[in-house]
Amino acid sequence: MQTTNYQAVTYDFWNTLIAETTNSLDRRRALWTEILFENNIEVSQQELDDAFTEGWNHFETNWRNNVQSSLDGVVGAAITKLPIPISSDIKYQLSDAYLEASESTPRDLLPEVKQTLEQLKAMDIRLAVICDVGTIPSSRLRSWLEDLNVLEFFDYFGFSDDIGVYKPDPKIFNETLTGLQVSDSSQCIHVGDLKRTDVAGARAINMTTVRYTGGRDDPEDGEEADYVISNHLEILNLFN
Repeated sequence: MQTTNYQAVTYDFWNTLIAETTNSLDRRRALWTEILFENNIEVSQQELDDAFTEGWNHFETNWRNNVQSSLDGVVGAAITKLPIPISSDIKYQLSDAYLEASESTPRDLLPEVKQTLEQLKAMDIRLAVICDVGTIPSSRLRSWLEDLNVLEFFDYFGFSDDIGVYKPDPKIFNETLTGLQVSDSSQCIHVGDLKRTDVAGARAINMTTVRYTGGRDDPEDGEEADYVISNHLEILNLFN
């Protein structure tokens, strides 16, 4: 592999540092079923699944159009698929439950993340997170990193709910590099799992791009990264 004098590495969050899980969906189903039953509204699992799919579609459409989503908007879209109209009070309860299900689900680091971060910091490499935030606020994402004993490795956090744009918008990448006090983007590596957001966004500002497939392998078409890795430790080859 070709090497250069890299100063910094930035990381995507979901499916790059931390694995996604369907456990929160199971918890959300249970909580919504309970709330609706208590309000004399019976729903089937299929109706709930249709509602959650509609909420996700609302977020994904906004995400792809670089429009920030809110929990209220996602839940508002979801309840349109329920069998009867939902009052504002019940919607408030469902919103709380939607977020609680996501926040209370245990999260795990993907393999070799901590070891890789330790070695990069030992090499005096600056590290940051660049993350598109959905319904879980960045404050909670930070707390997971702290719980998993890796928060201390990062020098800056570029969360979309703070910066106001999603990847691949160059603003989120540029502001993160400014936060790292790195002026030359060609001396930086970005690691992520998605071609449309991570690869395209980082490449647009001349960062070296690395696509990590250990969490998921992106099925979408798009330009491939400069390097594709399945094990986080492989990134250390770029510094040899």
